[in-house]
Amino acid sequence: MNIAQPGIATDSGDTSSLEGYAAALANIGSMVNDLTDARAIIGQLRADLHREQDRLELLLEERNRFRSEALVFRTKLIELATAMANIGLLTTQAQSIVLTVHELDNAATPSTESLDKLEAEFAKGNGAAV
Repeated sequence: MNIAQPGIATDSGDTSSLEGYAAALANIGSMVNDLTDARAIIGQLRADLHREQDRLELLLEERNRFRSEALVFRTKLIELATAMANIGLLTTQAQSIVLTVHELDNAATPSTESLDKLEAEFAKGNGAAV
């Protein structure tokens, strides 16, 4: 029996087994290189994933900030609209009061006897004061 040991060629039959070993070693070396390349790609993909996760977190924070600002703006807009509506109602009430005052002011006041006496006393008081 001829037992072949790696790296020791004893006859021509051993040459084919050495070529098989060489091919197997080359295949293993190729697999190691492929594995190393795959690990590098996986590492790059992990880095890309972490970068995108950070970017997503920043976008979510910005969205939440915009939502809270929109809520504040909406609240202030409702307050402003309410104040403007109240101003409109007060203006309408004031307009009716002013119209009533103008009507009363333009109306002829009937001269009564007590009013004439009061005006006479007022005129005496003004004359005495001067």
